[in-house]
Amino acid sequence: MRQGVVIIAGALLLLAAAGCGSSSSGSSGSTSGSSGSGGQRTIAGVMANDHGTKTVSKETEVELDDFYFEPTVIQGKAGQKVTLELKNEGKVEHSFTIDSQGVDKTLSPGADTKVTVTIPASGSVSFYCKFHKSSGMAGALAVEGQGAGGSMPGSGTTTNTTTTGSYKGY
Repeated sequence: MRQGVVIIAGALLLLAAAGCGSSSSGSSGSTSGSSGSGGQRTIAGVMANDHGTKTVSKETEVELDDFYFEPTVIQGKAGQKVTLELKNEGKVEHSFTIDSQGVDKTLSPGADTKVTVTIPASGSVSFYCKFHKSSGMAGALAVEGQGAGGSMPGSGTTTNTTTTGSYKGY
């Protein structure tokens, strides 16, 4: 009986270790600075599956996948207009929605489009997938150096967090 408990405990530890992971995003084009992370954290007041932070100057690519945005936080100068090249690399339909800016783009799997957004004058503004927000598919536009709320320090880096609950490791 005792041996069975030890085997079950060991199997659970292996499953927990397999589910943990991190992702990093590199710089390209006119972007600078990037930080990869993993897990879930509160970003701009919304629980999000964290897939890093990127500081941008004019244009950057944003991956929409099942069920996260990469990068999750897009930083820039206050009031700056930024063109995002949205690419749905997932297996289901996703949206890129920013209520306060009137942005609501829906993309089928494999589709891509461009959208111009504005970094807020201060703080951060959340974006999300209207179909999967409750699964943690959210992120934020943030003023560089001010962070996006939650566990992001003002330095523009992100910290790994321990996940609990329904996070699926995406």
